[in-house]
Formats: sequence, structure tokens, C-alpha cells
Amino acid sequence: MEMTRGEFKGGNNIALKIPKFKYSETVHFYKEVIKLPYLGFMSESHAFQFGDATLWLDCMENYSQQDVWLEIQTDNVKIAAEYLHKNHINRRDEVEVHENSEGYWISDPCGTILRVNPRK
Repeated sequence: MEMTRGEFKGGNNIALKIPKFKYSETVHFYKEVIKLPYLGFMSESHAFQFGDATLWLDCMENYSQQDVWLEIQTDNVKIAAEYLHKNHINRRDEVEVHENSEGYWISDPCGTILRVNPRK
């Protein structure tokens, strides 16, 4: 099926970018208070099962407040990029480097970062 309008679905990942001064107590909240299923410490982040998604808690040295990053998936990342460009959505690949990856970063109008990845 050819994508002409951009077909997206929610992805498997949600990242909370947490300032260093609030990181330990935030990990404690999800692990010990809310008691989400803990998946471990991977790629320098604590990971939790969050329904069908994985919630990543990332410690950010240079942040003063938390930020939420989301993942969306599409069947064809190149056609999706063309569709997004036509709709004046600019790439935001400067936010984080993902070498050797088909995916890329965008943001919504209010600044929420979204990772566009190929559908698995």
C-alpha cells in the first residue's frame, strides 16, 4: 500500500527527559511508589513497562525541567518525511544522534519531540 497522506501510529517508546537533580526521586517514584514493571537499566536509562509501551527515564545533565518525547511509527519513513515536509513539519535531527538509523526526529507545534521510526 502506498502512503500518500502519511500514515502514523503510536510507537513503543515514551522518554521522560529528567533534570539530574530530580532523577533519583523520579526513578524511585516509578519503581517503588507506582511499582511499574521494571525492565532494567539499559542504554544509560531506567526502563519500565508502561502498558504496551516502554517508558524510558533519561537523566539529563543540562535540563532545568522535564520533557516528554514520544515515538510514532510509519510503514515508509521516506514517504512520511515528504508528507511531513509538505505540511511544514521540519526535521529536528539535532536533538539526538541515532547513527545508522532510518528514523528521524520532528516536533509538534508546541515543541513535543517525536521520533519517527519504521513500523516493526
